[in-house]
Amino acid sequence: MTAGAPAALTILIHGDPRLRRPARPVAPDEDLGDLPARLLAGMRDHRGIGLAAPQLGDLRRVVAVSDPESGRSLVLVNPELDETFGPPIPFEEGCLSFPGLYLTLLRPRGVAVRYREPDGGTRTLRDEGILSRVIQHELDHLDGVLFIDHLPRWRRWWLAGRLRRLRRPPEGSSA
Repeated sequence: MTAGAPAALTILIHGDPRLRRPARPVAPDEDLGDLPARLLAGMRDHRGIGLAAPQLGDLRRVVAVSDPESGRSLVLVNPELDETFGPPIPFEEGCLSFPGLYLTLLRPRGVAVRYREPDGGTRTLRDEGILSRVIQHELDHLDGVLFIDHLPRWRRWWLAGRLRRLRRPPEGSSA
């Protein structure tokens, strides 16, 4: 690594207790610093299409999402789900906090979400494509909900061994 180069981002892996903590809202005058850039870079570097601040250990309500259909990326500050619509549809989801694990989940077809942009502008987004799925997944992270929580108990039991192998001790611990 050269002097001045940013350190590689560490994404928290299943088992880190910070992934289960609800994120706090960002105050209107709060400086986000480089969090939006770190989220976008982490998403890009790890080839993801969504990343929530809690996955970086930052417990603020901020997510980055990318729409593979349009190629646009967005940072959503304090996103609020206004509405879900359409029938639940199955879709295979992955999560950067669960490397190599892909699960087919049922989620509503579309969402309408209100959010603030990092520069302070307020927006509403309505989508019923892949971006809708990504937003639902990332909003769950802000509430301490993981995609495995949407599985029936028997399916989580069936995955238990695989999930244990994903766990690694939190940074700084002696375990």
